[in-house]
Amino acid sequence: MRYFLSVLLFFSLYATLAQHQRKSDSLYTILSELSSKNESFSNDTTLVQIYSQIGQEYARIKNDSATVFWQRALAIAEQRNYKAGIVKVCIQLGKYYHAQYLPVRSSEYCLKALAIAEELKIPNELKYLNARLGGNYMLMNDFGNAIIYYQKHSAICKNNGKPEEYLLSLNNLGVVHFEAKNYNKALYYFEQCEKLNSETKSPKVQNAALINIGKTLVKLGNYEQALARFQQALTVNDGYNDKQAFVNNEIAQVYFLQKEYNEALKYASIALQNLAPTNQLMHRDVAKTLADIYERTGNTQLAYKYYKDYSRIMLSEDSIKNSQLLRFLKLDYETEKNNQKITALNLDIKEKESRSRLLGVGLIALLVGVIIVVIYSQSLADKNRLIQIQKADIEQLNESLENKVAERTKELTLANEELLEKNREISEALFKGKTIERERVANELHDNLGGMLSALKWRFEALDSENLSTKEQEIYNGILKTIHKAYEEVRRISHNMLPAELAEKGLVGALEKFVQDLNNAPAGIAFTFKADNIDELIRQDIALELYSCCLEAISNIIKHADANLVSLTMQVNARQELEMSILDNGKGFINISGKAGKGLKNIDTRVKGIPAKFEINTLKTQGTQLLIVVPEFLWKNNL
Repeated sequence: MRYFLSVLLFFSLYATLAQHQRKSDSLYTILSELSSKNESFSNDTTLVQIYSQIGQEYARIKNDSATVFWQRALAIAEQRNYKAGIVKVCIQLGKYYHAQYLPVRSSEYCLKALAIAEELKIPNELKYLNARLGGNYMLMNDFGNAIIYYQKHSAICKNNGKPEEYLLSLNNLGVVHFEAKNYNKALYYFEQCEKLNSETKSPKVQNAALINIGKTLVKLGNYEQALARFQQALTVNDGYNDKQAFVNNEIAQVYFLQKEYNEALKYASIALQNLAPTNQLMHRDVAKTLADIYERTGNTQLAYKYYKDYSRIMLSEDSIKNSQLLRFLKLDYETEKNNQKITALNLDIKEKESRSRLLGVGLIALLVGVIIVVIYSQSLADKNRLIQIQKADIEQLNESLENKVAERTKELTLANEELLEKNREISEALFKGKTIERERVANELHDNLGGMLSALKWRFEALDSENLSTKEQEIYNGILKTIHKAYEEVRRISHNMLPAELAEKGLVGALEKFVQDLNNAPAGIAFTFKADNIDELIRQDIALELYSCCLEAISNIIKHADANLVSLTMQVNARQELEMSILDNGKGFINISGKAGKGLKNIDTRVKGIPAKFEINTLKTQGTQLLIVVPEFLWKNNL
């Protein structure tokens, strides 16, 4: 009778395995036959095998109900002290939870199996369990325990395994030391693996050694040898489907470290082309490499695009892991509820059997029947109290599980918020990087080029011009004037690249100072500036881009427009968009697309990087207006 309800449970799940109906039918038939027989060690060990096989069928179609059957098999094996069965089922559970990215739970079952496997001295199970525990501890960043179990695995492979298994075990030890940042120790194991493979000649081992030695040499700063290893790995045919993507991405990272950005972009693009659509981890790594390259080469739009891909995949991975944890918590909860139901129904069956026996005895003797009724009543009261206690325990368990689900949901929400914060930090880092670069270039112009011009001017002034001819004096004075003008131009450019007013007073204050300086210069052009309805500070990154657009536009006007009046205005329109207008009364031009020079292209590129709208309104002989419109959610200082 104790297997009857289990059989009903199997048939209730039968519909979900329609595609495996034939094999499942045979397993259920055997299970029904065993359940009808008397309990024995032989029957119970066979039941463990059947439950285990049904669990494997569910796992093969990625159904979490597999754990229900394995737990049932484990319970019977432990009840009968069937040690080989305990090892087998624990290995299946450990392997399943490892595949679900739950290394702690996987290690719990692997350790339980390992203790019995060591007692039974079964080498294949010992080899697998030590390797699995080494991998689990490495996932948990417990490198000390990872090394211990991988060393045990390596010793077993050396004595009882194939040569390829032993070499790969050395590779595993190298990987742990690499993750622990013990690069010299890691290199030792990888080189041993490569050296010993000269006899085994395993493509799989050769490829692993080449790639891992290359990665370790990169960490040790030996880039040329690392590149040679990676290039050699591309020629090895070992059946590794994602090798082209993985190795080319590693090569791109080496060139990036060497600041050879064109080569880095070339190999990163090859890696992107060879990505398998389902390999999200590889997609994440390649996106990070491309983002770093484009950021370093100044292509902020593509850098931002690939940073978004990288962040999206990171967020997706964390969400998947958290959803899997919630899924298994719910499964544990449902399993416990089913076990409670089975226990309650078994109590009910025993109660009915007891009643039947009492009725039979009552027919023999009324006196004995009365005594039995009294005993039965007491027993029934005890059972009712037991049922009430169990009911209270179930309610408490339900409440506890609901609290755990709520806590895990809160943790997932916090994780999502942290990832959003990381995205914000990436955006800030991009802006800070551009600001630092501007400051560096401005300092280089002012300190180096400005200093050189000053020194050149002083050396010219030290010449005795009175001994020069009239023609030579004209050339001398012209050179001095040109040097002075160049020095002033360098000072102006270095100041305008990153003016102090922009950081201290914001965009409006910086433009007011800029227009004031322009009006003080003898350029023959009158400049006006007006800012209306701007009550909030403008984001620093947007302000810097708009300020640069103004510099480029006004430089174009001075050089090409033949204007004598320039009006610069800023306002917030009814849609809360920030509008910047630069209007001159110069000669204008037609065929904008055909005549757009480098200055207008630079402005267009900066505006697209914000991103904002950019318009050019011009008519020949009637002047030109440049209009930039920034949406509300971009320009307001809410970073």
